[in-house]
Amino acid sequence: MASPNFSIGIDLGTTNCAMAFCRLDAADAPSEVFAIAQWESLERLGEPNTLASFLYLPTPQEATQLQGAQQATGAKWISGRLARARAGETPGRVAHSAKSWLGHHAVDRSAPFLPWGSEEIPAAEKISPIEASALLLNYLRGAWDSRFGALGAAFRFDAQQVTITVPASFDAVAQRLTLDAAAAAGFPPNVRLLEEPQAAFYRWLESHGDPAALWSQLPADGLGAHHVLVIDVGGGTSDFSLFEASRQEGSPLPAIRRVAVSDHILLGGDNIDLAIAHLMEPRFVGAGDKLAGSQWEDLVARCRDLKEVCLASTGEATEEFPLTLPGRGSNLFAASLSAKVTRAEIQTILLDGFFPECAADARPAQAKAALMEWGLPYAADSAVTRYLADFLRELPAVHAILFNGGSLYPATLRERIQELVGRWQRGPAPHVLDNPEPDLAVARGAARFGRILAENSARIESGAARSIYLEVHQQASAGAPTLVCILPRGAATEVVQHIDNLDLELRLNRPVRFQCYYSTRHDDDELGALVSYDADVFHKLPPLQSLARLAPGVAAPEGKRVPVKLTAKMTELGLLELECVSAAPAIQQAWPLAFNLRGADGAGASSAAEGAASPGVSAAVLAQAQERIVSLFSKRLDPRDLLSAARLLKSLEAILGMPKADWNLFLIRTLWTSLLRCFPCRINSVEHEETWLILAGFLLRPGFGAEMDPGRIDDLWRLHRDGLAHPTKQIKLQEYILWRRVAGGLDRQRQQEVLEPQLTILRSQKNPPAELVRLAGSLERLDLAIKTELIELILGSGRVLADQGGYSAAYFVSLGMLLNRTPLYAGPETVVSPDQVAKAFEALEHLDWAKHPELVELFLRAARVTDNRSLDLPRSLRKAIAHKLEKAGAPPLKIARIEQFVPIDRSERASLFGESMPPGLSLAGA
Repeated sequence: MASPNFSIGIDLGTTNCAMAFCRLDAADAPSEVFAIAQWESLERLGEPNTLASFLYLPTPQEATQLQGAQQATGAKWISGRLARARAGETPGRVAHSAKSWLGHHAVDRSAPFLPWGSEEIPAAEKISPIEASALLLNYLRGAWDSRFGALGAAFRFDAQQVTITVPASFDAVAQRLTLDAAAAAGFPPNVRLLEEPQAAFYRWLESHGDPAALWSQLPADGLGAHHVLVIDVGGGTSDFSLFEASRQEGSPLPAIRRVAVSDHILLGGDNIDLAIAHLMEPRFVGAGDKLAGSQWEDLVARCRDLKEVCLASTGEATEEFPLTLPGRGSNLFAASLSAKVTRAEIQTILLDGFFPECAADARPAQAKAALMEWGLPYAADSAVTRYLADFLRELPAVHAILFNGGSLYPATLRERIQELVGRWQRGPAPHVLDNPEPDLAVARGAARFGRILAENSARIESGAARSIYLEVHQQASAGAPTLVCILPRGAATEVVQHIDNLDLELRLNRPVRFQCYYSTRHDDDELGALVSYDADVFHKLPPLQSLARLAPGVAAPEGKRVPVKLTAKMTELGLLELECVSAAPAIQQAWPLAFNLRGADGAGASSAAEGAASPGVSAAVLAQAQERIVSLFSKRLDPRDLLSAARLLKSLEAILGMPKADWNLFLIRTLWTSLLRCFPCRINSVEHEETWLILAGFLLRPGFGAEMDPGRIDDLWRLHRDGLAHPTKQIKLQEYILWRRVAGGLDRQRQQEVLEPQLTILRSQKNPPAELVRLAGSLERLDLAIKTELIELILGSGRVLADQGGYSAAYFVSLGMLLNRTPLYAGPETVVSPDQVAKAFEALEHLDWAKHPELVELFLRAARVTDNRSLDLPRSLRKAIAHKLEKAGAPPLKIARIEQFVPIDRSERASLFGESMPPGLSLAGA
């Protein structure tokens, strides 16, 4: 393949993206900024130096207007400045903060839920964080080809050397997802990742021509090494890196290595926008009240623009900045809201809220984040300076600072940080390395980095930015979990690390899982070192998973287990690669370990107890129970014998020596393997099938939470494909109950397949089966459009039954699940609009809730405060609901949860399931 002509550097930012390039066919060619053509409005194109990291889905009319002059990519979503402008006008059609979402492990980054909380576009048109990032990258790729593609294949984007920057604090999973987005955007497979602080440093070195010029910016000789601190505060993150520069004998050029990086801190310009919006909100609606979701997002967008105008200029402290919000009525001008904020107030927010003075031993607050918006887990403390002080503790003294990122434009902020670092070190303030382009330096430095690679020149020595650990289980351990270091911090790239001090076995043909952690603090841990878990030092990553299958013709060892060792490697592209390698001489294979990237979607359980999982009974007793299941199902029913789930469960209780309520998660999943063998026996009789369905639901509830549950649900799905053997009314009811009990293990597609054949019954029958109604409510992953229809159907039928004195309990239980603010297993993107709760309250307010306890539970769930503005009900509606709950005799402690935010605990989440959870199951968020 021909050598590339250009090195392209891309800064994939939270608020803005930038692209730069270096010619590789010209000696000493400097980096150049690539002007990015984009829509400024529906009528006008511009070519600014940055691309706003916003995506707008135009209305059909707008799409027609843009047709014929469409974007370079031809994408359905519009990228750039027009999209950003629309964020303040129609926020429900604008996706943003994709980069922040990539680092949020609690959600499935491949699930389409952006724009977050939007009701303006259907679920089918929403995009995932990976897709949003890919759309931005694809736009940049298309912009390049529009300018250079006509020169020939050698000048097209795909033929160049490409580097994408990421925060130094991005962990291995966020890095992997960034490369996944690049692949989805059609980038060449050899695209590299580079830490943003390194890129900014490369740009500074480039702009000063001779790298030896660094010495003129540092203290006089006499020090063994000099340290440069790079502080990068952008739109979404605060990123700190410390570099060491030392003299090389016989060379004027410094040897530079990165010695420390900060933890991931979701704190930047977005948080400042939110803080200004929180300051302004009472001026629009009065103290104690809140703006509606769309108005709030409009306010945040306008505060973003106001902040940039204010920070880009100087003026008197009394200077005022007006803000106007459109009202919600039909008369837009009459209903508009206006307020003002002064320059002094904005500066106070910045200096006192985000960059306050603090001592060297200051630590960030660990309380719950006050600025929790858009579903993102923003930093608990808004003070960047406290995070910086925490980062610098126990690190060498700083001699120079390089500031980067759009949030550090104001000179007062840089001066405060410079003065604080000097005070913490009890010495002179560090020298500031000039950076006139904080919004472009990262892209230009990335382009320069590509040139350095092409020339094989000296580069910054970095290695792994953080240590990686796996949790191991020891028989005698009763305290904190034990972790083993599988990749030391600073480990060189492309060097395979072999971990052979663990006694590991891999089960064949079954999924396995390892819990993974990282740390930026443990500098001295060597490969294979065992350390105790410390929540302040170690940060949880998604679990690592693998499925070991033997190559064709290789005989499985006894017990179907193979001894393995672990290997770890950081690749040149910036990826972490982990493998289980067979230690059995007869099996020469390796199995890669991959991160589970689905987040909370279907993985709501902790694996803390799984390493030492035990059924709680002896192997002989367990085998006897398994044989009991198989023997009863494998024979046809004798007229003198009565086969029922109750009788079978009672006999199993006797064999196991404990009531079924005490059967733990490991035990019931082990019994499932025997029941699965009896799947064909359902055909023997109606009693066989009914017993099988009841027992399957009991043994697999709630459908998730144990190792290998996805595979178990795959096996159970045969029931849906094959259909019932005896489709009587009673058997059909048991099938409804089964799918309700395991609903948490069904993905969205399967939930819709379960419900779709039953929709006709729900739509047409006057009194559909109560178990079907409850099933409909348990399917939390359904599209919002289907949920809305179900709410209307169930609400209407339930109200009529209640008015007539009929059985309405199942309807109100189901409605409570559909309107619930805190789902049992699905993500917050599945929660319906607060407007649906308002409609339900209006329809059911006239009933005596004291006579309908299901209504009390319904509205305790539907009105609960989640601290998420897009999900929470208006204050006035919550007050009205609280009043009805008080009259119905609801406990004050429960009513308090709809008046203020109270974190949900395990017992509350488990109560959503409607029956006891298996012992040993730990639900997420509990």
